[in-house]
Amino acid sequence: MKKELLMTPGPSQVPHEVAAAGAVPIMHHRSGEFKEIYGKLTEDMKKVFGTKGDVFIIGSSGTGAMEACVVNTLSPGDKVIVGITGKFGERWQKLCETYGMNVVEITKEWGDIVTAADVHRALDENPDAKAVFVTYSETSTGVRTPIEEIGPVVDKTGALCIVDAVSALGGMEMKMDEWKLDLVAAGSQKALMLAPGIAFLGVRGEKVWKACERSTIKKFYLDMKLYKKAVEKKSYTPFTTSVSLCLSLRAALDMLFDEGLENVYARHSKLAAAGRAAVTALGLELFAKFPSEIETVFKVPDGIDGLELLRIAREHYGVRVAGGQQPYKGKIVRIAHMGYCTGQDLIQAVAAIEMALVELGAKIEPGSGVRAVQEELLK
Repeated sequence: MKKELLMTPGPSQVPHEVAAAGAVPIMHHRSGEFKEIYGKLTEDMKKVFGTKGDVFIIGSSGTGAMEACVVNTLSPGDKVIVGITGKFGERWQKLCETYGMNVVEITKEWGDIVTAADVHRALDENPDAKAVFVTYSETSTGVRTPIEEIGPVVDKTGALCIVDAVSALGGMEMKMDEWKLDLVAAGSQKALMLAPGIAFLGVRGEKVWKACERSTIKKFYLDMKLYKKAVEKKSYTPFTTSVSLCLSLRAALDMLFDEGLENVYARHSKLAAAGRAAVTALGLELFAKFPSEIETVFKVPDGIDGLELLRIAREHYGVRVAGGQQPYKGKIVRIAHMGYCTGQDLIQAVAAIEMALVELGAKIEPGSGVRAVQEELLK
């Protein structure tokens, strides 16, 4: 018999009740019943974003919301500042370059972060920059960018602060208005505990809508002015909506609100502390210098085949974790503990990694990582 525990940084585990909520007979997306559900969803998502502004639900992956940020607010030739600390910072860069932006990079070594001081310096050197792009939780490296410090720095200028929170939203604190974040993109299949397929875009205020009026990039499906007009007309969406995923979102939000968002964030922090404790107890090295709360990333020990480690953990011990991307393929392991994840799940994941390491000849003490997780969870 085979049973697999999913501990990857997206897609993540989906609760049974969330999956079941989307499995009911389909309803029409223009029916009064669904419009009522959808309207309440967008209002409740504002609580998750921490904004009184607009939140739109888009039928796409999180990358669709990221692209919407670019095509709605900028024009070819605009200068933008992009923080790059991993694969998803590079995605901002590629999106901007695709639409003809003049990209100024703040590039850091993978595992490091872009700081408020870095952004301040880049803005001083490029006062004509129209936007600053950063990644809240860089899942390719496991780092947490201090967006609560960066937002106020950008807000003092005419630039927009645009954030990728695809993996973070729902698992890490988000105060969009308080932190002066103009646009925040997120996705369904991470800490929000849904299947892939819908994205979210938070819009803070008039600064963004004025930028939308200036933008000369042609767009259709991702034109946020169409989404805003649909909300104003109470039709809510300009195109056919992902009805079933929206019903699942209702169930996921009910779970998050029942637990309490502050408690949800505290749970993620506790799991992150336990994951880091396990890595340290095993004598391994953490990869992220400033770790996020939704995953634990460690370096594969010298002499160990990182890809084989993943395979053994999955095929022998039923735990699927993620490896590194691009230059770090086979060199790091990423254990996600986001969304529908408990301490028991983390214990199982660490135990599987321990056993896989032993099979590969690593000099570790089996059980030491599991014990560290238990001790951290008991605090």
